[in-house]
Amino acid sequence: MESVSPEDILPSRAYFTEFDRVTFSQVAWTDEDLQAIRRNVERKLKLLALTKGHVVIAASHLLESELAHAVLLPHPRLFSQKIVVPALRAGVPGFRVFLETKIAEGKEAEYYTSSECRDMAQMLDSETALAVRWDVSQTADWFKQRLLSELTEERSLLNSWLRQAGAVVPPDLVAGISNSPRLSRPEVYLLAKNTGDKNVWTAVSQYADFIYYLAGAKAVRSEGVLPQENLIDFSLSDMTEGRTHLSDLEVFFKIFVDLVEATTHTHIPVDLLDALSMDDILDLHQIAVDDRFVEKYNVIQEKTKQGLTIQDPERLVLLMEELAEYEQSLHKEYEAALNLELPRRLRNLKSSKAGTFLSAIACLCIPVWGTFGSVKEVVISGLDLAGKKKVVTAAHTRVAENIKACDRLLDKMPLEGKPILIEFVRRLQERYADIMLGN
Repeated sequence: MESVSPEDILPSRAYFTEFDRVTFSQVAWTDEDLQAIRRNVERKLKLLALTKGHVVIAASHLLESELAHAVLLPHPRLFSQKIVVPALRAGVPGFRVFLETKIAEGKEAEYYTSSECRDMAQMLDSETALAVRWDVSQTADWFKQRLLSELTEERSLLNSWLRQAGAVVPPDLVAGISNSPRLSRPEVYLLAKNTGDKNVWTAVSQYADFIYYLAGAKAVRSEGVLPQENLIDFSLSDMTEGRTHLSDLEVFFKIFVDLVEATTHTHIPVDLLDALSMDDILDLHQIAVDDRFVEKYNVIQEKTKQGLTIQDPERLVLLMEELAEYEQSLHKEYEAALNLELPRRLRNLKSSKAGTFLSAIACLCIPVWGTFGSVKEVVISGLDLAGKKKVVTAAHTRVAENIKACDRLLDKMPLEGKPILIEFVRRLQERYADIMLGN
C-alpha cells in the first residue's frame, strides 16, 4: 500500500459516502429496496469514475459495509488503478491493523469479523493500492462548530429546511450540542429525538450526517463543488418545489449531456451507465484522465462556482437561490465550451440552423430514430423482435460507418484543436455501440 497526503493526488476528486453503514442501518430495507440501492450506488460510482480523477472513500465505510464488499471486491482494478482511494487515519500502519484495532476495542466489533471484511483489508493493503491520509484532529471540532453555526444562523440551509417544515430549532438542542465535550453523530440523533418534534429530529439528524461527511471530505480536500447534494440526499427537492437536484448525476445528464446533444445533434442513450460494465468504466476512466476530459469538465464547474457570491464564509454550502444561479451559470459555461469545440465548418452549419445535418461526432445519430430512449430500444427491442433483419443489419452498418467517419475527421485535426469534451462523449457512444451491437 502506498500512502500519500491530499496534495499528492489529482485535484478532481469526489468524497463518496454511499457505503456508510450508519445511515443504512436506521431503516429496515426490503430485498427490493436493497437491490435498488445497489443499482443506484453502482450508477453513481460509475459516473464518478468517468468524471473524476479519484473517488475517496473512508476506510471504515469500505471495511464495515456489506454493500461495499458486494460492489467493490469483484473489481480490484478500482484500487490498483487508483480510482477508488481509501481515506485512512494518520498513524495507522495499514487496513488490517485498523481492522484488528476495531475488533480489540470491542465497540461495533461485529462489523469487522466477516471474511469479506478481511478480504477487503487485504486488498487495500496490497502493493498496488493507494491510501490518502487524514488527521482526526481536523474533523472533530469542525463538525461541532459547523453544526452549531447551521443551527443558529437564520439563513442557513438547515434553518431554511426547518422553516419549510413549520419547525424551529429548540434552544435546549443548541445547548445540548454546545455542552458536549466530544460531539458524535449518535449523540446528535439522541438530542434531536429528545426534542419531541419529528421534523426537527429528521432534519437535524440528516444534516448532522451531512456535516459529518463534509468534515471527512475537508480532511482530505475532497469537498466538491456541490457537497450538500453529493454527500447525502436529504430531499432538498421539498424546498424547491420539485426542482432537479444538482448532484453529479444531474449535472452530467441534465446539463452537460443535454447540451452535447443540442450542440452536436447527436444522441446519448439514457441507459448509458447501466449498459457499461465496470470493466468498460475502468478502461474509459484512463482515457478520460489522459485526454484531459476530467480536467476540463471539472475546471468549468469550479470556475463557475468561483464566480458566484456565496453567503457561506467557507464557500462550501450554497443556499437555494445560489444553487439556482449556479445552475444557470453552469449551463452557459458548458454551452460556450462545447460550441468552441465544434470544428469551424460545423459551427457555421449550426449557426445557419441546419438542424438535420449529421455531425461528424454524431456517432450514434440516426435521425429517424431521434425520439427513442436508446439505440438498444430500437435495434434490439423494436426491429429484431419485428423480424426485420435486413433493416437491423443496415442500421448496424450505418452506425459503424458513422463511428469510422468520426475517427477519420478527428485524426486530421491538430492535437491542440481536438474537442476534449466532445471527443470523450464520442468514446462513450462508441463503447455503448460496441456493447449493443455485440462487438
